[in-house]
Amino acid sequence: MYSIGTDIGGTFTDCVVIDERGTITTGKAPSTPPNFSVGFFDAIANAGEKLGLSLDELFASAQIIVHATTAATNAMVERKGSRVGLLTTRGHGEAILIMRGGGRSKGLEVDDLLYIPGTYKPEPIVPRRLIEEVPERVDCFGDIVLALDEDATRRAIETLLAQGAETLAIGFLWSFLNPAHERRARELVEEIAPGMFVSLSSEVAPQIGEYYRLVATVFNSYLGPLMADYVGEIAAGVEERGSSRSPLFAQCIGGMVPVAEVKHRPLFTLDSGPVSGLVASNFLGREFGYENIITADMGGTTFDVAVIAANEPRRREGTTVNKYHMYLPMLDVESIGAGGGSIAWIDPGSETMKVGPRSAAADPGPICYGRGGTEPTVTDADVVLGIVNPDRFLGGRQRLDAEAAREGVAALGRRIGLSPEETASGISEIIDNTMADKIRRMTVYRGYDPRDFVVFAFGGAGPTHAGAFARALAVPAVVVPIGNIASVLSAMGTISGDVVHIYDRVTRIAAPFETGEVVADFRQLEERAVAQLQREGFGEQDISLIRVVSMKYGAQVFDIEVPFDERASCEELVDSFERTYEQRFGKDSGYAPAGIEIIRERVHALGRLPRPTIVRTNGGRATNAKVESRHVWWREEGDWVDTPIYQSIDASHGTVAGPAVVELADTTVVVRPGQRIAADDYGNLIISFA
Repeated sequence: MYSIGTDIGGTFTDCVVIDERGTITTGKAPSTPPNFSVGFFDAIANAGEKLGLSLDELFASAQIIVHATTAATNAMVERKGSRVGLLTTRGHGEAILIMRGGGRSKGLEVDDLLYIPGTYKPEPIVPRRLIEEVPERVDCFGDIVLALDEDATRRAIETLLAQGAETLAIGFLWSFLNPAHERRARELVEEIAPGMFVSLSSEVAPQIGEYYRLVATVFNSYLGPLMADYVGEIAAGVEERGSSRSPLFAQCIGGMVPVAEVKHRPLFTLDSGPVSGLVASNFLGREFGYENIITADMGGTTFDVAVIAANEPRRREGTTVNKYHMYLPMLDVESIGAGGGSIAWIDPGSETMKVGPRSAAADPGPICYGRGGTEPTVTDADVVLGIVNPDRFLGGRQRLDAEAAREGVAALGRRIGLSPEETASGISEIIDNTMADKIRRMTVYRGYDPRDFVVFAFGGAGPTHAGAFARALAVPAVVVPIGNIASVLSAMGTISGDVVHIYDRVTRIAAPFETGEVVADFRQLEERAVAQLQREGFGEQDISLIRVVSMKYGAQVFDIEVPFDERASCEELVDSFERTYEQRFGKDSGYAPAGIEIIRERVHALGRLPRPTIVRTNGGRATNAKVESRHVWWREEGDWVDTPIYQSIDASHGTVAGPAVVELADTTVVVRPGQRIAADDYGNLIISFA
C-alpha cells in the first residue's frame, strides 16, 4: 500500500510516494497552467514509472492520496473567481469598500509605503451594485433585537441575481454569536436559486471584526465554483484511474480535509503548499531531534519562511491578498517573490540591478529552459556560475541551454558595466540577501535568536542557496532533509499530518475566572468536532482534541494563543500568557494592571491518519562518488575555482570540505568556501560553518 502526496508549485508539480517500509519515491513534472490537474497526474505518473507501476496500478494500491494546490491562490491573485453578490445588515453595505481605511497600504513593504503617490486602493472584490442591505439586527450578546425581514431579503436576493451575481456571500452583524438570520437567508436563496453557491460569515469566519469576516466570506464565495470544479476533476480522475480512495486536500491550518469540506470552505486551501512544507519540517524535526527550526522553501517562484519553536509552528489569525486583509486562521508562513525563476532587471531610476519579485514561472521559465524566456533569472545565474549542471538538471531529465543563459546574463551586465560572471554573482548575492532579510524579519523582529535554530532548506532551489543566506544569519547549521527528498518536501508534508478541523467560540472572560466555566464551553465545541470526524469515518481511538485560548491585555486589540489545560488554575493560565507575551514582545512589555481576558476558545479536532515511516540508512545507502571536477565561480574567491562534484554524500564517509557541489536527482546542494557538509544516518545532508 502506498501513500501519495502532491504539491503544485508555480514552476513544478511535486509528488512523494511512500510504502509501508518507509521507502520514498519522488516524482516531478512541470506545472500546467491553466489546467493544473494535468501536472498533478503527470507528477504521480513520474513516480509510478520509477516504481515500475502504471498510473492506474499506483492509484489502485494507494491507501491515502493528498493534494496541496495553488488553484485558490492563483484565482485570487489573478482575479479569476466568480462574480459575488453580498447580502449584509442594513446600514453596513459600505464596510467592505471602506476597508477600515487601510486599503492603500495593506501588505506593502516599507519602500512601497514611503511612496504615498504610488499607493492605491485595489479594485473592489464586490462592486457597490452587487451589495444589498436588509433589515435585521443581532446584538453583541447574540440576542435578536430586530427580526430578519424576509420579504426584503427575497427582494435583495432577486436584485443581486438580476445584477449578474454568480455566487452569494451573507454577512450579518454579530452573526457568529447567533447565526439564525444568516441560515434563514441561505434557505431563502435556495428557494429562489436552487444550487447557488452561498457562504455564511458565521461558518467561514466566526470571529469578531466585521470587515475581516466579510472579506473572508466574500473570497470563499469568489472561489466556490472554481474550486468545486477543480477538486471534482481531481477526484473524478483519481476514481477513473482505479482508486477506491477519495483524495484529501491540504489546508492552511495544517493537515487535510475531504473533498466535501473543500467545496464548502475552499478559502482554507489558500497557501496549502507552503504550509505543507512547514508540516513536513515539524514532523521530521521531531523524528530527527530538532526542536527549533527555520524553514526555508525556495521554489521556482517564491521563497517561503516559517518558524518552529520548541516543536510548535507559529500560527496567525489572518492573511492579506491584493491588499484585502481577512480573518483566516493558518500556520504562519510568509512568502516573497524570490525563487529560481525570479527575474533580474535594471531599475530605470537608479540604474542598479534588482532581482524579483516578478518571476518567469513555469511558462516561459528561465532563459536556459529554452521555452521562449528572454529575461535572466536566478536559475540562469546559477548556470552561468557553474553551480547548476545544464546536463544533469532534474537528474538529466531536462537539459538546459547554458549558452543562452550566459548571453542573457551578459546582456544585462553590459548595461551596468559588469562581466557575465560578475553579473551572475550579483544576481545570486542580491537574492541571497533578500532571503536572509526575510528570515530576520520572521525571527529577530519577533523575539527569536537565529543562533538557537537550524535552517531546514528545501524546495528545488533551497539547498542551492541556503549556504549563503544561512551563513549571514549565524545559524549553527543547515539541514537538507533526507537529501533529494528536500526538493519535494511540501509534497511529503501533505501526508505527514492528520485530517484537521477547527471550531471557534468568541467569548469574553476576564481574569480571575473559574476554569470550569471555560471547560464547559470547550465541551460544547468538542461535541460538534467529534460528530464531524465520526461522519468522516474516524473511530473514537483515532480522534484527538487540542484546546487553545486566545488572551489579551485589557484595551488591546491583538491577542495571543496559548494552550488550555483544564487541570491548570486561572493563575497558571495567566502566567503562561504573560510568558508567551514577553517572549514575543520583550521583557516587561506586558501590562497586567489593565486586566487580562480570554476572547476566544478554539478546538483543533484531529482525525489520525497513518504517518510515514522514516528509515535510518545506517550509512550504507550510497557512496560518496566524486564524479568530476569543474570550474565554479565563487564570489568569496572572486574567480573560477576547480571544484569537486559529488552525486551523493552518505554517513559513512565523514565530512567533505567546501567548496563542493552535490548534484542530487532533483536539487543541487552547494557547499560554499569555508563550509563543510556531512550526512547523518537518516540521509540528511548537514552544512556547517567554519
